[in-house]
Amino acid sequence: MQLLLCGLLLIFSVIYLAIIKKEKTIFKNKKQIMIFIAIISLLFTVILPYLSSDIYYYIGDSHLAAKYGMNPYYTSVEDLQNQGINDEILNNTGYWKSTTSVYGPLWNIIAEFLVKFSFGSVTIALFVFKASSFLIHILNSYLIYKITKSRKYMLLYGLNPLVLLELLSNVHNDIYLILFILLALYFLIRKKNIYLTMLFLAFSVSTKYSSAFLVPFILIYCFKDKKVLKRTLLCTISGLGIIAIVALFYLRYYEDYTVFTNMLAQGSKYSQSILAFLLKKTSRNIFNTISAIVIPAFIGIYIVSVASLLFRKKVSLKQLMKEYNFVMLLFIFIVLTTFQKWYILWLLPTIIWQNKNMRNFILYLTITAIIPSIGYFLVQADPFMVGIGYSIKMLILSAACVLVFSNVSKIKTVKENKI
Repeated sequence: MQLLLCGLLLIFSVIYLAIIKKEKTIFKNKKQIMIFIAIISLLFTVILPYLSSDIYYYIGDSHLAAKYGMNPYYTSVEDLQNQGINDEILNNTGYWKSTTSVYGPLWNIIAEFLVKFSFGSVTIALFVFKASSFLIHILNSYLIYKITKSRKYMLLYGLNPLVLLELLSNVHNDIYLILFILLALYFLIRKKNIYLTMLFLAFSVSTKYSSAFLVPFILIYCFKDKKVLKRTLLCTISGLGIIAIVALFYLRYYEDYTVFTNMLAQGSKYSQSILAFLLKKTSRNIFNTISAIVIPAFIGIYIVSVASLLFRKKVSLKQLMKEYNFVMLLFIFIVLTTFQKWYILWLLPTIIWQNKNMRNFILYLTITAIIPSIGYFLVQADPFMVGIGYSIKMLILSAACVLVFSNVSKIKTVKENKI
């Protein structure tokens, strides 16, 4: 089974790139594409989450709230088990059973709703969460088409191997984050509805906090036609409105201020990131100096980036999304202490506005991220972690792919012109 999955990933990754390139000759219309995406997505949905136990953490965390009325921000699955409670779902929570919720309140509400249909069975719960992710994946693919009017971008997301593996097979909740960002972009671009745009931005932040970085860029675009002073005022008021919506979701769980600090729990852990690599390979003094600089430097870059766009007389959505894309790449690869390959998928909703090389770079990042999974299937380990750091290796391979294939493309163009 493991060799079969390994072969499936390898072959599908190659086919995926070919489909992206030749989509006009393969598919007649978007209906055919949607059917094809649905079939392939269903195949990945039925694959069990071999590479991640996070889904069982989601199920256990939401089950303790739905069935036992516990607050997931203050009570862990392990806390209930220590009280002598014997429960099938709680007993299958896995590695993260001692961890309270590290996600936004809207995600906890969604997960609580889904787990109610499990009837206390972890197998049924897994099916429910997978079925929900499958439907949202189809919706996300359709939204990308509605936003871009491009079949290629719909395929780029809908058949992306990393999306299929991590969001459908391994059932990571980032698919909901992507959904709310896409809905915000859809109502911004196609419906020109600022209020719904802000609402869905608030939903995305209330699901997973990383999307908070996107908010200022979208708000600047919402008020791009206003004079600088008024634009600043409206962005500030709108930002406070989004914070208020997020706070309303938190009211369901609020007991004390620590409900807001749970998301910082992962900041004390180091895994697979560039900072984790430096911690292992450098002296403690050097590491402490570098880590003390990284976050202030990132905050400074982010503030300068937002401010420069805010005070610019004319600004386009492409400029805004390119700046956002840049700061998110820095955040994912430089700032985060714990790197996971599916975090790259946070970049996909805004890949539309990147130039060709950056678009290809992100695309190859998603393909490169499949390598550790293939290694795991083959040898039950992660050989991609051996030697130079995981994040660094991924960046180097992706940049190399862009460099090689862009030069090959140039050579082909020159030859065709000579002919």
